[in-house]
Amino acid sequence: MVMAYPDGNSQKQNYTRYQILNQHVGGLLFSKGTSFHQQRDTQYYQDLSSTPLFMAADAEWGMAMRLNDVEPYPYAMTLGAVPNEELIYAMAKRIGARMRAFGVHVSFAPVADVNTEPKNPIIGFRAFGDNPNRIARQTQAFAEGLQDANMIAVAKHFPGHGAAKLDSHKSLPRIEHTRNQLNRIDLIPFKKLINSAVKGIMVGHLEIPALENNNIPVSTSIKVVTHLLQQQMGFKGLIFTDALDMKGITKKVESPALAAFLAGADILVMPENLTKAIAEIKTNYIEGKISSKRLAHSVKKILTAKFALGLHQDGRLISASNALQINNTDTYLKQQIALQSVVNVYAKPNELPIKPSGLVAYMVLGKPTDNTFLSSLRTFAEKVEVFSADAEKPIRGKKIVIGVFANTASPWSKQSITPKEIELLQRLASQNNVHVVVFANSYLLAQVPDFKQFSSVLLAHENQPEFAKAAAQILFGKRLAVGVLPVNIVNKP
Repeated sequence: MVMAYPDGNSQKQNYTRYQILNQHVGGLLFSKGTSFHQQRDTQYYQDLSSTPLFMAADAEWGMAMRLNDVEPYPYAMTLGAVPNEELIYAMAKRIGARMRAFGVHVSFAPVADVNTEPKNPIIGFRAFGDNPNRIARQTQAFAEGLQDANMIAVAKHFPGHGAAKLDSHKSLPRIEHTRNQLNRIDLIPFKKLINSAVKGIMVGHLEIPALENNNIPVSTSIKVVTHLLQQQMGFKGLIFTDALDMKGITKKVESPALAAFLAGADILVMPENLTKAIAEIKTNYIEGKISSKRLAHSVKKILTAKFALGLHQDGRLISASNALQINNTDTYLKQQIALQSVVNVYAKPNELPIKPSGLVAYMVLGKPTDNTFLSSLRTFAEKVEVFSADAEKPIRGKKIVIGVFANTASPWSKQSITPKEIELLQRLASQNNVHVVVFANSYLLAQVPDFKQFSSVLLAHENQPEFAKAAAQILFGKRLAVGVLPVNIVNKP
């Protein structure tokens, strides 16, 4: 499976054409671009190939993860705060239906990593949280939603990337968990997913001495990919590698694609040098190091999966219209997720909800996406005035709402409060009737001064209009906060 670029670049498109016609790749993983170009290119590439192609996408929060003209769904850690799995299932099924109509069959989701390392540089907000049993239920719901839309869900990154302190795109992370910890934490979601018939699992590029003591990535370890995943855990579905051009494997392994195949992988994703990878596998087959039985095992699994998707019939045709346009179903799902995910992190007795009478002073820390939160406050409060951060004295004695906004446009964006903003929060905490609403990922809460100084602290997860509206409703008692904190926050109640 190789990368395709739906960005209108004809040179890249010609190279993908060459890979299909001359190197006979079996699938494409679409990179960044636009829905127009991907829709056009998908049909073009399928028409070129004599055997139907798997079309795959990283779509953890929908196709917006890669396409710049598509609206995103909420992130996994936001879903991790939702108290019922039915809503997660419904969202994933809707994402899957849209993807399938768009010509995509394989979604590299859900992320089943248990994010036990708060400073994890690559997983973080992409994980559902740090509670393995909750994550197991939530990822099962997500995978079942996708698969009930006739998609292949690919859970990642086996056997667990959540404890990593390094980014496997740049280097090989070392996971120091013992075998007991792996069994109690990291493997729990994958066991649940396997038992509920997830169709695909992606193996991460990780060094895990408790599983493989030869200082190699587990993605190239027969002990992990064949013995643990397939034989001990009973996984019978498609095994995908993480991208084989990542430094986590290329810095450690001379022939990544060959090594991953020998370890037990079925689908080799994005070899750094496709020509070299094909040649090495051919040579090892001719020399008898890869048996006909081993090769046939993966080929039959892949063709069987394509047949089950109906790709031999009309399954590779795509909708004539843009299936990724938002409609009322998408809007409703996003609204419900926002309402059910807001967490009442802390509230003093009888101080939440806010009474609508009188003046509410509103202060902004950070940069909101728009003015939805302010306009929503004005919907419920008798009067709302906006005060700047240097206007502490004039607002003394009034009800104060502080909106803390981080850049949540990407889960990889840095989300933090500046030292000046922390100092301001500490000063305002000495006053009565101060309510803090955090539009950021859960880990930013660790920077908020002692929660118990405030009347209430709400976590609204994302700097998006739906979450602004939901938070305002909860502040004024129109809805109850039913969200569950998806991660433990150190030194907080």
